[in-house]
Amino acid sequence: MEKRKCYKIWHKTKTASDRNTYKEARRNARRSVALAQEKTRQEPVNELESTAGKKNVYRVAKQMAKSRQDVVGVNCVKDANGKVLVENRSSEGRME
Repeated sequence: MEKRKCYKIWHKTKTASDRNTYKEARRNARRSVALAQEKTRQEPVNELESTAGKKNVYRVAKQMAKSRQDVVGVNCVKDANGKVLVENRSSEGRME
């Protein structure tokens, strides 16, 4: 909120001092966001370092791997009645 307020003041006045104030507020905002992101990244690490977390290492690794996978769309088309239209082609190009 402070960054936005400083920006609005600088945008109206266009003075160098207001610009410096805005730059300082922007720098502080970036710092606080980076600290919050680092804290969020450290939560799973701290969980794994606990005695109960050591039992869940493989579960957490599996969750992390699954969260990084790309979502692949479904290859189906429905007609006007809602029936799924599916065509399977073999390697010779014939319909099966």
